[in-house]
Amino acid sequence: MFLTRAAQIIGKEGFKTFGYALHQKMHQNMTDVKAYGNYQKNIAPKQRITDNKADCVEICSHCENYESLMAEVSGMNAEYIAVCDENCEFDKEFAGIVSHYIRTQKKAGRNLSYVYTDSEQYDSQAGCMLPNCKPDYSWDTLLSYNYIGNAFTAEKNMLIDAINGCMKNQGEGSKVNYYELSLIILSKCKTSDVGHIHQVLVKDIRTDSKSYRTADDGMAAFKKMILESSEINVNIVADKHDSAVEHVHYITNEYDLVSIIIPSKDNPDILKCCLQSIRKFTKYINYEIVVVDNGSNDSNRKEYEKLVDTFEGQASYVYEKADFNFSHMCNIGAAKAKGNLLLFLNDDIEIIGQDYEDTDWLSVLVGQAKQESTGAVGAKLLYPDSSYIQHVGVINYESSCFAHLYAKAVDDENIKAHRNYADYDCLCVTGACFMIEKAKFDKAGGFDEAFEVTHNDVDICLTLYEQGYYNVLRNDVVLFHHESFSRGDDEVDEEKNRRNMHARDMTYEKHPKLEKYDPFYSPLLTQTENNYRFGDEIYSVIYRKPQKADRLRPAAGYMEVSPTVKVTETGYHDDMQLRGFAYNGNKVYYNPVIFLWNEQNCYRIKVQSVCDRVFHLRKGVDKNINYAPFFCGIDTTDMESGTYRCAIRADGKYYDAQTDVVIDG
Repeated sequence: MFLTRAAQIIGKEGFKTFGYALHQKMHQNMTDVKAYGNYQKNIAPKQRITDNKADCVEICSHCENYESLMAEVSGMNAEYIAVCDENCEFDKEFAGIVSHYIRTQKKAGRNLSYVYTDSEQYDSQAGCMLPNCKPDYSWDTLLSYNYIGNAFTAEKNMLIDAINGCMKNQGEGSKVNYYELSLIILSKCKTSDVGHIHQVLVKDIRTDSKSYRTADDGMAAFKKMILESSEINVNIVADKHDSAVEHVHYITNEYDLVSIIIPSKDNPDILKCCLQSIRKFTKYINYEIVVVDNGSNDSNRKEYEKLVDTFEGQASYVYEKADFNFSHMCNIGAAKAKGNLLLFLNDDIEIIGQDYEDTDWLSVLVGQAKQESTGAVGAKLLYPDSSYIQHVGVINYESSCFAHLYAKAVDDENIKAHRNYADYDCLCVTGACFMIEKAKFDKAGGFDEAFEVTHNDVDICLTLYEQGYYNVLRNDVVLFHHESFSRGDDEVDEEKNRRNMHARDMTYEKHPKLEKYDPFYSPLLTQTENNYRFGDEIYSVIYRKPQKADRLRPAAGYMEVSPTVKVTETGYHDDMQLRGFAYNGNKVYYNPVIFLWNEQNCYRIKVQSVCDRVFHLRKGVDKNINYAPFFCGIDTTDMESGTYRCAIRADGKYYDAQTDVVIDG
């Protein structure tokens, strides 16, 4: 079997891609301990960007109570103060690396108030220390559990204000609670005020890794106080499965009308199950149902009308015969809807009884969707009558682009980072259960009807994220999705595969700055599997120092323009990153050299080619060009500020990369 598959890959994609595929297979069989050891040895030293100038960060020593912490912080002179509890240790280069990061972000126009890093902590299953690779700033996740941990850096004045707030709330002599400090500071921050460094710079030395994250009545009361100080009425409910997790239940307004929009065709039995479950398990009474049918046969159309009639005016039926276009069907439903809240629901969703007696599934979704910062809201979906996960959020990563996280995994305590129990900010949630305020839906332009079958939910989620909203997964709402567990992978069907590739390309063309980038899924995690395993070093971004070069002087015909050699995306993450591709026909330009140049300066950087095993399908060529994509990180420490033109040298020629790069001072 192995030899047959190997021959297929070599024949279709070449020896180099076979080597990549073999490496990935070996990594899947590698323990996290081994993978992390390889990363620490081969990659981590190359990712550290520091000029050793710890000029804006000072580390505060451990303090038992708020009074001593206040005295310590007040006596420091740095602009930013790093704090942690007695069980955490900072990396010896922590202050220098964080100082460099703060300066880099200032180049990108961000003046940070709060910075956190990834950490290393004891893993009871592995019996050793493993990395905790965190998402970028996620307020809703932080309200659900302390994903940041007990070590962070904050702007000095904001930290002092937070300490004062805790002293006032907790009383004299109270032990420092770093989770509370984070909540106070971050409740006053915008997203752009918060930085996250994707490097393991903190070690948590305790062996009980959950002890500092266990939720309790005191934390519930504190969260309630924080939110109600902003006039947001809530109840805080402990998760019944995970002691580290709590859920914020926002108090709903009975005047909010929810329009439940269900696209369906020739599925009366499936639709009946969906509608009956809504009636049986929904306590929130102010809703309407809009069934959108794009052409059921006459017999099924009559069955649909009967089902709608059973709701006695609370449901309506829209029949419009047309070719299948899921986005168009959803938009028709939205146009007919009367509610200020829209819930798009697949007809094969079944509402079930929830774990919390006081929780109504629809009320939880409504409360979250009504928050000013919230875009779309999704739910945990399980395969019917099972504990197998169908949906706990959609991630966007290097290998397969968009994928369901932990698909077909068992919904139990073994899943990492409380990913199946805590409420999570996500880049995308599935359209199978998708709630959004009507005003935000209209602002996003509705579902783009160019996405007829797939990626329509992804596209609108990316638009909402670009507009500044958070898409939220509510893991305390659990529904059944009657999608077949054994449903085939679209990659098995060449036509479906090409259709998916086309939809992905359309998505990235529309949202270029989010090409294979997910702020809520760490780049240090696996980019080839749908879980939270530690990542493959192939996809690790290594930040290289640009080398000074002679300034380019392009004469006529000196620099070519080609649609197959270009930089497609630039942007600041931990520092500047570039992404693009370079090929000509069926020839790949491996590891090309990027030149950044203007009238005063010129720099060269050798970039890293990476494998995208469907790239040849996306570009419509017959033979393998899967190593045409590249990306790299650029350490901008020694670069002069300014706007730089970008060129690519490949195969002895210079190509205009068709983009500019801005390095701010």
